[in-house]
Amino acid sequence: MVARRVAMVVPDLAVGGLQGMACGLALALDRRDYEPVFYSFDGEGPNKSVLEQAQVVCNFIPRKHGVDASYARELAGRFIKDRIELVHCHNVTALFHGARAAWRAHRLPSLFTEHDREMPAPWRHRILHRWLGRRVSRTVAVSEQLRRDLVKFEGFSESQTGCLMNGIPDPAISFSGTRAEARTELGWGDEPVVLAVGSCTSVKNHAGFLRVFSDLHARMDGHVRFILAGDGPLRGELEAQAESEGMKEAVTFLGSRDDVPRLLSGSNVFVLPSHREGLPLSLVEAHAMGRPSVAYAVGGNPEVIHDGETGALVNARDESGFADALEAILLNPVQQQAMGEAGRARYLELFTHERMVSAYVTLYESLLLQEAG
Repeated sequence: MVARRVAMVVPDLAVGGLQGMACGLALALDRRDYEPVFYSFDGEGPNKSVLEQAQVVCNFIPRKHGVDASYARELAGRFIKDRIELVHCHNVTALFHGARAAWRAHRLPSLFTEHDREMPAPWRHRILHRWLGRRVSRTVAVSEQLRRDLVKFEGFSESQTGCLMNGIPDPAISFSGTRAEARTELGWGDEPVVLAVGSCTSVKNHAGFLRVFSDLHARMDGHVRFILAGDGPLRGELEAQAESEGMKEAVTFLGSRDDVPRLLSGSNVFVLPSHREGLPLSLVEAHAMGRPSVAYAVGGNPEVIHDGETGALVNARDESGFADALEAILLNPVQQQAMGEAGRARYLELFTHERMVSAYVTLYESLLLQEAG
């Protein structure tokens, strides 16, 4: 049997949640059944080398700036040339190009995964998205909240729009040591550690969390440490903010790291202070490593955190409430342990990579069968 060729349409192959999920899915497919081929339109990135090492073909076909209405014609030609049988679009711009290209390429079946987007969009965009939603064979959102928003705000079909939550490979496989072992390796002391992982961009709201941490730091008489793993355009401003608030010694900026499981193992509590999220894989990873989390109750966060069981959810933008929740968990080691164990159990039930891949393979099979019928 010849493997079916699946087009993965992505903006680029940079480091990010969308790209990580698409690449992880592609690499997990059984090559006897499916052969993934990537098409990016805004750039390439570090994931290209990862894919090419696994002999996955990556095509960068740049589009013009702005709305490039002719791009779908070029992409359709490549689909036909490359003998693509199914098109999987990741994010709404990929939907705009990929779904139209799939239609032009002899009406190939197409799947759209919505990862995260601020809604409601401007009305002109909503009209376009409604039209696109009717050009794609099937839509899935990475959280139930995002699925509801697609139906409510953009007119996606209720019957053709589902929820398929992301999953990640078990991070405990890459680091299975104890907290003490992790801290020894990292050179951390014995004070409670609050960890955040994410790019230094405005949407992640690390500036807001530094205000929260300043409050917490004062409450705990300085006996607490905040560590941020991630880089980005706002890093310099965040470092200056920490210094201006007298927390230079209590806050550590690690930059980009490839040992997040070890960082999580060494921490006490994971925080996600962003004001908008789809289904955050950083939360899933924290729970997989047995760490409780504190986050705002936005987007898909409530679908990962069970408030009071695996961590704490705080009303959006309630910085004082965030500090309260974090302090309560940090001061209760027994609760920390119980929440971490509950989070690990929830990961194993709902967020494993194997579950996600199996669900997508089932979708692929269904769409290809419909096409054959």
